[in-house]
Amino acid sequence: MKKTLTLLLTVLTLAASVPGLTSCARRTPQQKKTASYKRKARGGHVPCPCDSH
Repeated sequence: MKKTLTLLLTVLTLAASVPGLTSCARRTPQQKKTASYKRKARGGHVPCPCDSH
């Protein structure tokens, strides 16, 4: 019984750590702002940086 409980606890611990290993890195605010700027500039109109506030 103790071996089964230990095995179950190990499996749960590993399962909890897997999403942290496979998740993508979060983008910084600067990266988000740059991506937004590029998206808006695709139509040929480059937005004024002061309009982003």
